[in-house]
This record gives sequence, C-alpha cells and structure tokens, in this order.
Amino acid sequence: MNPKFTLLDCDDVILLERDTFTVGRFKELSNHEIKRKLNYLIYDQNNKQQGTNIKYFFSSISLSGQDISLSEIQFNSIKDCQILKIGGKGWQKGKLKINVCISPNARNPDKVCLEFCPDELIEPESPLDDIRKLVEQK
Repeated sequence: MNPKFTLLDCDDVILLERDTFTVGRFKELSNHEIKRKLNYLIYDQNNKQQGTNIKYFFSSISLSGQDISLSEIQFNSIKDCQILKIGGKGWQKGKLKINVCISPNARNPDKVCLEFCPDELIEPESPLDDIRKLVEQK
C-alpha cells in the first residue's frame, strides 16, 4: 500500500520532537535557511580566490563539452512528526514529507512544500452515527 500524502495548510501545526511550528512559519524558516546556505561563496582553488555561490555553481553541468542547464534542483526529506490540523481531533502521528525546489537560474521562485501522511487513518464520523446511537439506546 502506498502512503497517501496530503498538502498541509499554512495554519496547521507541526510537532517535530519538542519543537512546534505552524506550517507557514516552518516554510518561512526553511526558505531562509536554504537561501543562506545557497548564497555561501565557493572558494575557487584554481584562481585562489572566492568564486561563485553554490546556487549558480549548480545552475548547469557539463558533459563531454555539452552544457546542460538545470532549471530545477529538488531535495526531499521524510521525518516522523505529529500534526494538529485546524478543526481536527487532536494531535495525529505520521510522516512529514518536505519537498524543496530550487531554481538555480532564478527563473522560478524557490519553494518549500509540506505534505503529511498519518500513521493511522482517522475514520470520519458518519452522519448515520447519531441515528445508530439513538437506536442502540432504545
């Protein structure tokens, strides 16, 4: 069975070990940290000086004299977490999938996408549950 990941809303709350974040804040902090690391300057060993930053360093690759432009670089991570959804029924354990898409040539904005897959599916209450309860009471 393939796990079913669903996109998280910006107001949902993520618990990673002891730290909590709203989804919106987690994306904001992740984006900031990614940009900070991508702006790191690489030291050019050949010219003994600072070269380009990492983001532009990976904007293309060269194979047998052929330059290949990279329009997007993706990173993925899956972590155990708990999610508190607005209107939900408490904390739910599961897996958080973090997708990071980086555009080294700046054609598209860099983005962080968060998805969640519960360890156990919560069955939604049926509208017939109230009727069943009434019948059981009689």
